[in-house]
Amino acid sequence: MLSFFRSNQFFVAIPLALYVIIVHLGALMGTLQPPAPALDHGLLYQSWFGWVETQPFYSALTATFLVFIQAVSVNVWADEYRLMGERNWFPGLFYTLLVSALPDFLFVSAPLVAATFLPFSLWRIFKAYQKPNVAAAIFDGALWIAVASLFYPPSLWLLVAGFTGLGVVRVFRLHERFIFFTGIFAPLFLVWLWYFWADRGVEFRDAQWGNLFQIYRFDAVFDAKMLYKTMLVAFLAFFSLLGIGSLSNRKGIQSQKFAGVLYWFLAVGVLSLLLRPVWRWEQLLLPAAASGILLSHAFQSMRNRFWAELWHFCILAFVLFIQFADYFINLSDSLF
Repeated sequence: MLSFFRSNQFFVAIPLALYVIIVHLGALMGTLQPPAPALDHGLLYQSWFGWVETQPFYSALTATFLVFIQAVSVNVWADEYRLMGERNWFPGLFYTLLVSALPDFLFVSAPLVAATFLPFSLWRIFKAYQKPNVAAAIFDGALWIAVASLFYPPSLWLLVAGFTGLGVVRVFRLHERFIFFTGIFAPLFLVWLWYFWADRGVEFRDAQWGNLFQIYRFDAVFDAKMLYKTMLVAFLAFFSLLGIGSLSNRKGIQSQKFAGVLYWFLAVGVLSLLLRPVWRWEQLLLPAAASGILLSHAFQSMRNRFWAELWHFCILAFVLFIQFADYFINLSDSLF
């Protein structure tokens, strides 16, 4: 299967769309039910996507569409900066695999919507690498994270990664830091102004900043499903870590700088899990753009293509097994 995606031709978007549908089959067929909605979403998410929470099929369909758009965005971004060395569709493929790995990811959620904007932030941060006139890129790098936070407020923690990442790719001067903070302020202020005009300014403030500083209570239930999900995430995390080494070892300072930025987004995204009061797998969608590039590198760097195909097939089979396990168990119970 991976051989289809080693090409950089535009028509490969069609197999990618089919792949997105395959990994979302459990939700689209009604085999899975959406998890309980989180309470820490932004007001924009509630206004634009709240209606799908009571309609599982449309929630799954919307999530499928969003993932395809995100995968194409990640692939275009990776191509522009030659993150893979040779152009191919691996970034889009493995990004899709990551953000569809768990049943919790297959329905519309605030983190999934927020993840739509994060590749654009990384895109603009990379644009700032050793360029003289980068005010627009720095502004946009902060702005897209701030826009993501309007749908999922904990996305604001990624501003730490964005700020540090700009310090990795360039000498981050004082006036450029002011531009970065202006990029944060602009969308938040404009949306607050609209809610303030509608006499909902306090509601916006509470939704946007009221739940940012919390500590995880370590109350997750470790049943069989939790074990399966943990095993799958551990496998994907292992290959992503291999990808860090593969990207860092490439010749050229630019590749090493970009690897450092991806590392920061991955680390901050994962650590932000500890700042939520309850365990939500969807939080792992925030660093998915960075992790997707690293996972792509891990598979592309495998010298033996057979083993790459085999590992990908095993992970994909495990993803589908988790989606349809309950269905086959219930089917066997009804037959016997």
